[in-house]
Amino acid sequence: MRADYIIVGQGLAGSLLAVSLRGRGLRPVVVDDGWKTSASKVAAGLMTPLTGRRFTLTPEYPGLFSVASRVLGQEGVLRPMQVYRAFVDDEQRRRGLSRAEDPSYAPFVVRSTEGQGLLHPDLDDPLGGVLMHGAWTDLPALLSRHRESLRQDGLLIEDRLHHDDVSVSVAGVLWKGLAARGIVYCDGYRSAVSGPFKRLGWQPAKGEALTLTSDAPVPPFVLNREGWAIPQGEGVWRTGTNWEWAALDESVSAVQRDKLVARFRGFFRSPVAVEVLEQQAGVRPCTADSRPYLGTHPEIPCVHLFNGLGPRGTVWAPAMAELMADHLHGRAAIPQELDLRRSWPA
Repeated sequence: MRADYIIVGQGLAGSLLAVSLRGRGLRPVVVDDGWKTSASKVAAGLMTPLTGRRFTLTPEYPGLFSVASRVLGQEGVLRPMQVYRAFVDDEQRRRGLSRAEDPSYAPFVVRSTEGQGLLHPDLDDPLGGVLMHGAWTDLPALLSRHRESLRQDGLLIEDRLHHDDVSVSVAGVLWKGLAARGIVYCDGYRSAVSGPFKRLGWQPAKGEALTLTSDAPVPPFVLNREGWAIPQGEGVWRTGTNWEWAALDESVSAVQRDKLVARFRGFFRSPVAVEVLEQQAGVRPCTADSRPYLGTHPEIPCVHLFNGLGPRGTVWAPAMAELMADHLHGRAAIPQELDLRRSWPA
């Protein structure tokens, strides 16, 4: 069996890269073991313009958001929705209100509030917050659809690929009888712990999320304050997340479940009932400089990486998949700030 490229992992990165390569007339084969706790399956899929404690709009966000909106909109999984970030302290309030008045932020800011209940009477937001244009993506639907498409077209191998089983030569790569001109690792944080790219500056972080039902009042926007809560209709919500840097496993925690429930209840002025339906954990493939890793192994020309999308993967992935496909097709160089070689040890 032959392919142009073997893609390792069918998360958001691997799925979109496969689409981009096929659009260029190439034949990718995706190898994936149905990793139920991969970061893409646990992620919120949120696209929020003002991030971090300083409410920063990164320079690349407008362009990335434009591409993501187009691509994910065509996929039918984009859910445009405003996001309300409530302030957590006076310093954040000062910065947030200042950003809301900045003309360069105007396309993304709906309004700001400076006190309790000015946006919605049932919310507990004594310091106010900023309401922004944003969106969330139905990642489970996207991944399921692409998995079925790959399966039907004979481009999916449901197996775990161990890098030690890959043979590399001047002709390309060989794995279990599958020959290809190259291999692309899109396997999330697994690349941080083993394989040809583990020497990069990874900073993987575990996160957890809940699906729950509640009688909480449902505002017409996503709630965000040191975590997120997305209303999904008929009393169902998804909420997360936390950052765990030490215990990089995929097991759920009762402690984090209780914290996430308490945080969810904290969005509202009055007590609300909560029933947890599902809890998930996954490890984000974060990088030291919060930018993705794209490109080719410095020492092995047929081994490539498209990974490290981190907590904002939904914004980064569509544009980066196009760039990576062009790179593999010989039509584009990877910019220095995204090239994995920026973090390769000397």
